[in-house]
Amino acid sequence: MKNLIKVLSIITFLSATITVASIFYEGMILKWFSYVGISIIITDILFLIATVVGVFYYKDNKILFYSHLFSIFVILVGIILSLIFGNNIPKILFLLWTFYILYFYGIVVCKKLWQKIYLVCVL
Repeated sequence: MKNLIKVLSIITFLSATITVASIFYEGMILKWFSYVGISIIITDILFLIATVVGVFYYKDNKILFYSHLFSIFVILVGIILSLIFGNNIPKILFLLWTFYILYFYGIVVCKKLWQKIYLVCVL
């Protein structure tokens, strides 16, 4: 289970990075690409799976447990907003959603690396 959560976190972070980069590229050249929509859907699905698995895995680590619970709250708010707005969701909410996924899993992934680097530097 430990390896599964690590792989899910890394894949979610990479998928969110690709999504943000492709949205930025789209904005720069003002052209819509079909792979961006697919990338968005993949990132959202990975975010849902990684969050649910993270809630069950991080029961002992209070900080990560409550962080993943907050992510479930964000998911529920996103579902409610999509029911309210339908397909007319304001672009800023979509942007905040994507950056939340990017930063949240960026911190989760990098936290482990920072701990390893700190231990190597101290020893």
